[in-house]
Formats: sequence, C-alpha cells, structure tokens
Amino acid sequence: MNLPTSPQGLPGRVPLQAGAWESVIASRPVLVLVVTHAVLRNRKLLLRQSLPRAADWDPPRRQRSLRGRRERTSMIEEPPASPEQAILLPEVLELPCFSMRDPYASLLLHGLKTVETRNHAMLRGTSGPCLLHVGHKTMDESAACEFLWRMGMADETTLDNLLRPPRGLARGQVLGAMLLGETFQYTDEEMTDIDIQKAVTAEAVGRFATPVLRAWWLQQPIRERGQPGVWKVQLPRHQAPQGLLDIMCGGEASTPKGTVEQLGEPLPKLVVFDLDGICWRPEMYQTRGGPPYRTLGDEAVVNSASEEIRLFGGVRRIWSLLAQEPGLRVAVASSSQRRKAQPLLETVEVRPGLRMWDVIDPSLFEMYYRRGEGKRPHLEALLAKTGIAPHDVLFLDDNAENVASVSSLGIAVAYLPAGLT
Repeated sequence: MNLPTSPQGLPGRVPLQAGAWESVIASRPVLVLVVTHAVLRNRKLLLRQSLPRAADWDPPRRQRSLRGRRERTSMIEEPPASPEQAILLPEVLELPCFSMRDPYASLLLHGLKTVETRNHAMLRGTSGPCLLHVGHKTMDESAACEFLWRMGMADETTLDNLLRPPRGLARGQVLGAMLLGETFQYTDEEMTDIDIQKAVTAEAVGRFATPVLRAWWLQQPIRERGQPGVWKVQLPRHQAPQGLLDIMCGGEASTPKGTVEQLGEPLPKLVVFDLDGICWRPEMYQTRGGPPYRTLGDEAVVNSASEEIRLFGGVRRIWSLLAQEPGLRVAVASSSQRRKAQPLLETVEVRPGLRMWDVIDPSLFEMYYRRGEGKRPHLEALLAKTGIAPHDVLFLDDNAENVASVSSLGIAVAYLPAGLT
C-alpha cells in the first residue's frame, strides 16, 4: 500500500490546476488505511494461501483456443464522470506513461503484481496516476507460469487469462492506468525475501522498487508507440477508469482530516502495526548497532554503529494523522528486538514534538516471538486487553505467514510486502 497518503490541503472543492492532483495524493496517506479497512471489513479482499512447494514443475496443459470460443475476460463497466469531475478535470488528462512487456504487464494490471522493480531508478519521481503501455513483444511465459503455480498464486484454470490482456485489448498500445507509490531501494536481503518475490511475481527482484497501489484496465486502448523511459500521454477523460477520476479530482484520495464520512465507513477502532519491514528497514536483527540513535533528516536515523535506518515514505504522515483521530488506539504486534526497537520509537518524531512512541498505547505493545505461531498470540492478547470487536481492528504486516496466522480471528488485515509507502 501497499498498503498506504495532510489535512492541511484542499480546504474545499476547487478546480485543480495542472499538477495539483499530485500534491493531493501525496497529502492523504491515511486514505490507504481507511480504504483498506473498509474493503477488508466488507470481505471484498481475499487472502491467498500459498500451496506446498512442488519438487518439479510440470507445465499445465492449455487447451487450444478456437476463434470465437476463448473465454472472455470480464471488464468492469465504468460509469460516466460525475458533474463534479467534469468541472474539476479537463477533457484530456496528460499523464506519465512507461512501457512493460507481458506477461508481467498483464499480471500488474490484473492486480497480482503489486510491486514493479528495476535495476535502475527510471520510475523515481514518478508517483501518483500513471499509464501503462504494453509492448508488442513478450517475455518467456514459462518462468512466470512456474513461479505463480509453485507459489500457489494461480492454477491451471486462471493462468492463461492472467498472462495476457482481456479480449479486445491488443498489445502495442496503452492499455492500463495505475496509482504508483514512491520508488525506494531494496536491501540485498529484501531482494531474496519470499514475500517480496511474490509481490514482484518473480524470483528476480530489481534493486529499485515502485509500489503499485491501484491498477485498472482501460475500456478502450490508446494508440501510442512505446518509448524508452517515462513519457507523457494524453488520456481522454471519458476513457479514464472511474477510480482514477475519483483520485485525481480529490475524491477517494482527499478525505479531509483523514476521516471517511464521504466513504460511508468508520475508521477502525484499533490499528495494529508490525514494525520491521512495515515502518522501517532494515529489520532490527539485520543491524549490529542499537541505541543511542540520532536523526538524519526526516526519514532516516543512524544507530550506534553508524548504520542508517530509513522510515518508509508514508510512516510519519500516517502516524501523525492517526494521532489526531479521537477514540482511535494504535498498538504494536512485533517480533522485533525490544532493546533496539523501543528506543527507536522514542527517537523518531512523526511531527515536531510528537514521537512514534507517543502515538502508541503503551499497554498495547506486544513484542515477542512465538515459533510457528506468527502474530496470532499478539492479536489475541490485544483483542482480550481492549475488548474491541475483531471487525473494528486493522492489522498491517509485511509477512504472508503472519497474515495467514491471524486470518481466522475475523480482523481486517493489510498485507504490505513493500512496507508503508
């Protein structure tokens, strides 16, 4: 969010100038928590359980597709732009665009690939709404098929449709739109992490990672030749997905003060954070040093061994906004090293005079490791202490096994392998 972006912006509904929507999106980090909780609460998001790792890969047999007989991939019919959107947005939207090849372009737009990685920083500085050109040429599908099948992310009945665009959308054009997070760098350890590989849908993970927060197929393609790097493409407003229009005109992405009256859903009563891999990197066990810490700019801290610990891009803004919500409690469910993690929480300020430690309810600080049990003991303890109903709890973690361990408790879970970006 990836999973997850101040209340200081947009005092009301005003026409957006060119580029203004970019600042709107950057200023509303709490929306990701809100939307995630609302979606999970209504059970619209299903957590995939990994299947046992197979010793050998036996490619599934695909039935030969006959003209006119191939199963049609359904495409959501988007309603026309609202009168408010027609006023706030121009007839033609100019958005950044870059090109990818299938099968990974289709995996991204189908929602299975949630992080795009490269070995160069091409997408650094490109965040917010963006278009995707799907190249004519394709990469070898067998590697993607093997990985998805082995990880339990797809089966024989779904593989074929996941690796290509829906019927009626031909490659070699702009076929999709996305909402991108800020690009950051993975460590060597993270590049071999199984959860990150699943988010990338490949064992080969690039150094520079860009979270894909939302993705949509276009109803009609845009005829545009692919180019190297990032370039600008004009998107007629009537061809834009409704979700993208909502974000660009300050709808979903600009709920004032981090509240959700416009969405018709309440905030969770309890937000539970994992720490390592969600709030900062590297993880505490990967560092030699510890306290005392000293701050290095807004997003980094240096420990006693001069090692740099960096916060994920959305941490300070989201924690600052959560601290303003009356009645909302923030808890920790972590297996990190307390002697390192707690002093770090006591050092990092999310805004002047407000530390991360000040946002947490000290009685709801569950930090220990239970072999084979994931985070279930932590969440069971928090539910018992607070008496809050499970459906009013939102838990954020970057580890798939931890997410699976609490799936039967009835709480909303945000699986964020790329951290709180």
